[in-house]
Amino acid sequence: MSSQRLAGAALAVVATAAALTVWSATRPAITELPETVVIEPGPYTYRPAGTYRYYGKLVDAPLQTEVADQPLEIMTFQVSRAEYAACVADGACEASRVSQGGSPTSADLPQTEVNWYDATAYAAWFSRQTRQHWRLPDDREWQRAAAERFFEEKIVAEDEDDPAQRWLAAYERNVATRGTTTPEPQPRGTFGTNSHGVADIAGNVWEWTTTCVANSIVTGDGAPPVKQQEYCGAHIAEGKHRAIIIDLVRNPKVGGCAAGLPADYVGFRLVRAR
Repeated sequence: MSSQRLAGAALAVVATAAALTVWSATRPAITELPETVVIEPGPYTYRPAGTYRYYGKLVDAPLQTEVADQPLEIMTFQVSRAEYAACVADGACEASRVSQGGSPTSADLPQTEVNWYDATAYAAWFSRQTRQHWRLPDDREWQRAAAERFFEEKIVAEDEDDPAQRWLAAYERNVATRGTTTPEPQPRGTFGTNSHGVADIAGNVWEWTTTCVANSIVTGDGAPPVKQQEYCGAHIAEGKHRAIIIDLVRNPKVGGCAAGLPADYVGFRLVRAR
């Protein structure tokens, strides 16, 4: 074989190898995507998270009516133990004390024992593996997805003079809302679907959001609340009631709930960004 032919063959091999490298780098590692629900644009109500004060007194955040101009796509189910285990196996997520051992259905249980950093690490890994943008929802998006399963807190009169009584009333209200909870995480679908078709939302596994804890002032003249301070060492976890959980905490029942009644368990589901 002539030197020209050898050189041409070598160039062809290099070109093929380069093409395969590019193809393998751009081809998604995960092609079987989770089931999602698309919530169409339209009106919805939203009660902001955080602490709100009216002339120095603690009050509930004002209820807002919003109109979404973009659809919201969110996972039908919470991220499962099996799905999270794939991220752990790839070295991109921290292992959890919750294993896949036990009954045959345990892999289908929602992943719990994850802190806020674990959830965001999974979202980043899943985005890389699918070549799509997945992220945690913010509190506003979670409420929109929860629809009628978002617990609407009763407004306590603004002339309440004893802040401790208001706190106790809110605590008792949340206890009543929880009712008799199932003690352990259950297989997906156990708690049914809401009007949007989102499964197990406001079940016994709370869900991390990207919303930080904020302090705001309500002026009472119809103007939007003024945000005074935001603390992002804790984030809102939504479920049967709001929970403020410190970011590093994986099990809120044993401590780390920054305020109010702790969540039973904390897990997460993701939104696909458009």
